[in-house]
Amino acid sequence: MTDVFVPVTLEFGRYGFWFAGLGYLLFWALLLTVKTNNAQKILLSIYTLVCIGWAYINSNTEILPFSSHASFILENLQKYSLALFLFAALSRSEQKLSQLLWQPKLRFVLATFVIWLATGFFVSTQMQLLAALILTVILLAMVEAIYRQAGIQKWQFKPLVIAVAGSVLFDFYLLAEAALLGEVNRQTWQARGYVHVMMLPFLVVAVKRIKSWGINVYVSRDIVLQSSMVLGAGIYLCILAVVGYYLSYFGGDWTTLLQVVFIVSGCVVLSVLLFSNSIRRKSKVFIEKHFFANTFDYRLKWVELSRQLKQIEIVDQNAPQVCLQAWCQAIGYSHGALIKFAQDETPILLAHTLAYQPESQLLQLTQAYQREFNHKYWLLDFSDTQDEHVNKLLSETGLTQNNSLLLVPIQQNSRLWGCCLLKPEVNEKLKLNWELRDYMSAVSEQISSYLFMSEASKELSENAQFVAFSRMSAFVVHDLKNIKAQIDMLLKNAERHRDNPEFIDDAFTTIEAMQQRLHNMLSQLTNKQAGTERLARVKVGAMLSTLLAQRCQTHTPVPTLQIIRDCELLIDSERFSNVIFHLVDNAQQATPELGSVTLTLDCHDQFMQLEISDTGCGMSEEFIRERLFKPFDTTKGNAGMGIGAYDAQSFIVQNGGRLMVQSKLTIGSTFTIRLPLN
Repeated sequence: MTDVFVPVTLEFGRYGFWFAGLGYLLFWALLLTVKTNNAQKILLSIYTLVCIGWAYINSNTEILPFSSHASFILENLQKYSLALFLFAALSRSEQKLSQLLWQPKLRFVLATFVIWLATGFFVSTQMQLLAALILTVILLAMVEAIYRQAGIQKWQFKPLVIAVAGSVLFDFYLLAEAALLGEVNRQTWQARGYVHVMMLPFLVVAVKRIKSWGINVYVSRDIVLQSSMVLGAGIYLCILAVVGYYLSYFGGDWTTLLQVVFIVSGCVVLSVLLFSNSIRRKSKVFIEKHFFANTFDYRLKWVELSRQLKQIEIVDQNAPQVCLQAWCQAIGYSHGALIKFAQDETPILLAHTLAYQPESQLLQLTQAYQREFNHKYWLLDFSDTQDEHVNKLLSETGLTQNNSLLLVPIQQNSRLWGCCLLKPEVNEKLKLNWELRDYMSAVSEQISSYLFMSEASKELSENAQFVAFSRMSAFVVHDLKNIKAQIDMLLKNAERHRDNPEFIDDAFTTIEAMQQRLHNMLSQLTNKQAGTERLARVKVGAMLSTLLAQRCQTHTPVPTLQIIRDCELLIDSERFSNVIFHLVDNAQQATPELGSVTLTLDCHDQFMQLEISDTGCGMSEEFIRERLFKPFDTTKGNAGMGIGAYDAQSFIVQNGGRLMVQSKLTIGSTFTIRLPLN
């Protein structure tokens, strides 16, 4: 087998190798900028250098694979250098090359390579092709192993798999065809350079994505954008050329006219696309999103944000300050202010950092922003002189350019609730691009939900205080009605017993009791707390007799009392008496004059039972279930407070008893009270 180097004419396939060599050269230059010296970086650099030489030789000479000693060495160098790099890639952590070389598997690969180079010259071309084919299968297996062990980091390794698998699969096809036919297909071989050119961008993306290698190459976003647009323009012109060729072939008499019109219109469209700022901006955002590493470690940032927001209590006066600190920490800025817009669009300063308090002109700027973006969500960087919104707001408020202020809107129900002003130090400034916009939007939604929850909790707390005050007022009115009933009873009896000395004594006793009740009520209102229960042994029969005689004689029908067995209870006699009075009073109001209200007292082994029965209008089961014991729900209009039955049930339950109701419409009702004797 002799070396055959045949100079070639300018062929289409030659340029593919030339472009591949140039691409690998640029990629190798990028790798030189990386300070890391682990095994992955060194072996990738070696593979890139081999590919540069491989592409250079193939672009200048027509040397088919395995057609000479030189081609045999060149092809094996390219494949074995790739195998060594893939072997290092299988090691997920950073390793020194010296550590990797001590591994038995790698030493076996190197020994096999040396032996094959020494003996491969003496075997037939068919055997060389078959050995190369086996090696491509091994390379594919290594690629599959890399992708399989990537686990949850598959996103990082996908570009590497595409780049390597694409070129290796093409070689597999080329070598398989050559092994079957006994020679390499020349036209298929000429496409190898273009295949490597297409796979090279994926390799660059893979190196940037795979953090475990520690290879942080930097590629300018503008250069990638310009290169992508030039490549796209070239593809577009190729398509125009192909279509123009078919027009000339099928156009007949109109060939020249159709070609000229089509080419000119196509160039006009291309010019519009290339010079469109909107297209360039969208293309840049697409490239940055899909081909460049993120500015933030979002997992770490989200954990820190969650930890910061945990400091907020449900009702916390310091919640705006904590939320502002979370905003500053999320973006890494030192200063900030949190502003809420009132109903009249006036900005209200809720919180600010110690070293930063916005002046009145800056508050006017936020007010102008509120008028402009009330129903829109748009972050503003006031250092961006190209933003027409920034220039408009600054001109309206008379402010000069602010080189570092970032305004983050806070929306609630699609309306502007407020905004957060963030101001960095000189070395903290971040460029407002698509990533920062998306990140700050997500952060703002999370923080603002906590802020809104805190605001809602404050409102609920205030409303609860008003509800408590209203409820206390209702009970006060209810107690005043009881005192008024006693006064009415006293005045009514005075008409007949004014000159009776015993009546005078009873009247003073009643007035003294009313004075004590008013004193207790005022004490509770002054101290803003419920009074303590005054427990005492009470003979239930005697208490009921006194109650009916003193407080239940002014209305008809006058209730009657039946005592089957009397008993004593350890209870707050005043509250218990009020509860019984409310139930009896309700029964009297629900019963016509010719009806009856009866109290039946009985005593069992473990409990006392008191039944209050009437022959009034009765209640439906639905009313008993849904409205009877519901506070502030009354059927008496303005004359009632709707808390009598509720208070009775609460008191009885607090004392370990039960209040049961049986009622039928037009027949009457029976309230049964059971209280434990002990």
